[in-house]
Amino acid sequence: MRDSSRGSGESPRPEAGRSLSQDEVNRVLRRCGFFAATPESALIALAGLTEQLRVAGGETLFEKGDVGTAMYFVLDGTIRVHQGDVVIGRLEAGEVFGEVAALSGEARSASITAERDTWLLKLEQEAIYSTLKLQPEAARSLIEALCARERQIIDEKFDRIVAGRVLEREMEIGQRIQQNFLPEAMPQVDGWSLDGVLKPARMVAGDFFDFFFVPAVGRFGIVIGDVCDKGVGAALFMTLFRSLLRSGALHRFPAGSRGVSDDPAVLLHQALTSTNDYIAATHAASSMFASVFFGLLDPETGELVYINAGHEPPVVATAAGVRARLETTGPVIGLFEGLAYRVESISVLPGEALFGYTDGATDARNESGQQFSEDRLLSDFCRGVGEGGKVVEDLLTSVEDFIGGTDQFDDITMICVRREMSAGTG
Repeated sequence: MRDSSRGSGESPRPEAGRSLSQDEVNRVLRRCGFFAATPESALIALAGLTEQLRVAGGETLFEKGDVGTAMYFVLDGTIRVHQGDVVIGRLEAGEVFGEVAALSGEARSASITAERDTWLLKLEQEAIYSTLKLQPEAARSLIEALCARERQIIDEKFDRIVAGRVLEREMEIGQRIQQNFLPEAMPQVDGWSLDGVLKPARMVAGDFFDFFFVPAVGRFGIVIGDVCDKGVGAALFMTLFRSLLRSGALHRFPAGSRGVSDDPAVLLHQALTSTNDYIAATHAASSMFASVFFGLLDPETGELVYINAGHEPPVVATAAGVRARLETTGPVIGLFEGLAYRVESISVLPGEALFGYTDGATDARNESGQQFSEDRLLSDFCRGVGEGGKVVEDLLTSVEDFIGGTDQFDDITMICVRREMSAGTG
């Protein structure tokens, strides 16, 4: 929080290249609310102890955490109050900053940088206390000013608490809505088990996955995606990408087609390219894109036709190891219209599993800065497939244990589509 207050009336507007007179400095102090009740004799004494200071544009006067020994009055120019790159506010002529730190000697609560050439009036702590020593009655005005400042701080803190609670409530609603976009229950497919987990890095996620039946081709849709960035913006686009992909596969007349195709490869291609073209044409200014793996699985034969649009390659594996990596067949979706995507196919054999994930799992870091890594993730997956049970939930637990007390910096999503052994196979 910045230490600042605005004076009443207008301060003298200094002319370039000159200094304020003693009388003008006295008027600056008088107009400051911080000295509103200070006797005239004390103000005259303080005015004689001030220093006029010019700060070049871009120069930082002090950093957050520096010990404060002075307060400043803005005579001309613009001061930026900030914490790192986050701007808390801007101060113009007539405003004051640093008064609380100057009186207490505490560390500065924010950094101060001149946005353009700025003229300041500086009053050191020693000057203030020496004047109070000679004129104790002046202390009353400072106590009143500090009490007013404390009330302001309390009011601002209360307003932030209320605003934070409202935002938290809205985020909780957004989180529940987003969770409704994920499969409420995993589809039941004879001979197969489907599972997926998603753990957001924040309250809402930019990752998504989906399983759904596509009647037109008698196949199951399998989707996993990762929208660029994190947080609310990515979450909004996550719902858009997911809805368009599902709609493109389920709609009787996909965009750009004359009718539904009974060829799963054609239907898959239409659904993904129509989604890409819509995002690129309609939301070009947002520069949002997503990596997506989208496949259509025939539960009878195990054939999977798929497009990998810039996503982490899913694998087909058993307990013995990885048999195949489903590498990218085209770029991420959403950046440019008319991109080309190649449809590939592979058969998932009895006893094998398709495993997909986002880079939040492989890039997860522990307190030492080490990554969980793809090698470890795939090794743990193959072992889990051999042991049975809920593989992706166990994998998520492993990643969480690895992260420990470190903040999760990216969404983590994993899916597993496992084909049971055929009758008589063993």
